[in-house]
Amino acid sequence: MLKMSPAAMKAKRKADRRERDRLRGRLRQQRFEALADELARVIKLAFAAGDTGSLFGMEGPLRAGIRSDLCLAGWQWETADLLARDLLTEAFKRARAVRPTWYEGQPDWVIHEGLLIERERCVKCGKQLPDGHKKYCSNLCADAHHHQIAELRKGSEDVVVKIATKNMT
Repeated sequence: MLKMSPAAMKAKRKADRRERDRLRGRLRQQRFEALADELARVIKLAFAAGDTGSLFGMEGPLRAGIRSDLCLAGWQWETADLLARDLLTEAFKRARAVRPTWYEGQPDWVIHEGLLIERERCVKCGKQLPDGHKKYCSNLCADAHHHQIAELRKGSEDVVVKIATKNMT
């Protein structure tokens, strides 16, 4: 594993900050700060009202809405998406939101050891479970599901998005 010197890390952070500022250039710093404050307020308000289950409950719709408005204002999609991401990242920092780990986001995280879940359908394909089967209808479904979970756990963001969108079709 390649380690960067403190000076190189500082230079990289400075270059990253300049790149973010360049992308943010069409949106004044003062406007960026005001939007981040307003987003943090809305996020906390929705959570306090019980409209979302977590502070991250509105992340998707907010990001899409911000990106859409920026695109309609003439921004390129990629630049608009990056700015929307940066705005939400800053808003979550201001709301003091702590993102759960991948494992904490899985259903198995809240299912305690020894808790029996009565299933009627296969976890992988959704077919009726044959007698004596508890979770999967066949070894094929069990193996496929375990492989998919392993890919999700070790995958990069691109791999995870690819797997998730593949399951939607």
